[in-house]
Amino acid sequence: MFTPLHRRAVGSRTLTTSLALAASLALAVAPVAAAQSTTGADGTIALGSLGSTAGTPLPATGSLGSLAQPAYADYVALGDSYAALGDSRESAGGPAACSRSLANYPNRLDAYPAVDDLTDATCGGAQIPDLAGSQSAGVPPQFDALDSTTDLVTLSIGGNDVGFGTIVGCITQGALPTDPRAPRDCRAELGGTVASDITEVFGDGGEIDEVYAAIGEAAPGATVIATQYLPLMPESDEDGCAFTEALTEDNLQWAREVAESINDAVDDAAQRNGHISVLPTSDVDRSACAPADERWTDFFGGAPTYAAGMHPTALGQQAMADAIAAAI
Repeated sequence: MFTPLHRRAVGSRTLTTSLALAASLALAVAPVAAAQSTTGADGTIALGSLGSTAGTPLPATGSLGSLAQPAYADYVALGDSYAALGDSRESAGGPAACSRSLANYPNRLDAYPAVDDLTDATCGGAQIPDLAGSQSAGVPPQFDALDSTTDLVTLSIGGNDVGFGTIVGCITQGALPTDPRAPRDCRAELGGTVASDITEVFGDGGEIDEVYAAIGEAAPGATVIATQYLPLMPESDEDGCAFTEALTEDNLQWAREVAESINDAVDDAAQRNGHISVLPTSDVDRSACAPADERWTDFFGGAPTYAAGMHPTALGQQAMADAIAAAI
């Protein structure tokens, strides 16, 4: 049985409705390596497991979209804001604190004929303890959505537990014209702590292993797909923009290294527990520096993408849904 875990205080990790804190949850999730595919224990393929922007996701007319009967009758989506949010104009209802969007990847995946009933338990700001315990008033434990009939689970969790807020608050200090403070050496200040947190959350015997065990107990027949964090910053400085140019070179590079470590750890943990992880890829830049009609994430949010600041766009959420469909 999953025992609720205590939150480890490493800085601000809780999503609020303010753009500043929304930004603090996500900037470090940048692409940092060439595309990789990994084979899970069941032989399925995880796309782009280290988060590169090279390759092409499966279109909506792919294998799942062609099936006449649902292959997955009971789908449950678990996770944080990278699974919950999308186009802010398309509310999916549920607790207001969760900010679920009809344009998030669970709802986009549910549009495939092969996927039937969706229970979207995702919630912005979620951490691992919120899977087994109530995140806030009116938000039940996400595991409550699981039962023995659940046959498909997607999981996006761990980013807030390793301190996205702390990381981004550090690397962006002094980067904006309105911030008169001097930039910080984030690698020196936070590198050891962040590495330790990644190990504690995703390492062998860590918190995420308890999550997978709990899912297996509650939904023993379910296919489980972990989703990595969509790229925010471009893969190289050549594809940069004013926002990334405002960061110090060392902080930008350190953030990319942290992003690699997080996404690699998500992938390692999924495989260790007999599952796979996915991340959509593209042969053109899809970062938040890309044109608005091509980007999968957005630095500032609002028009024209109507994404939350520092979060996936509706286009990015569709790409994630397509990557999941390709994997299952």
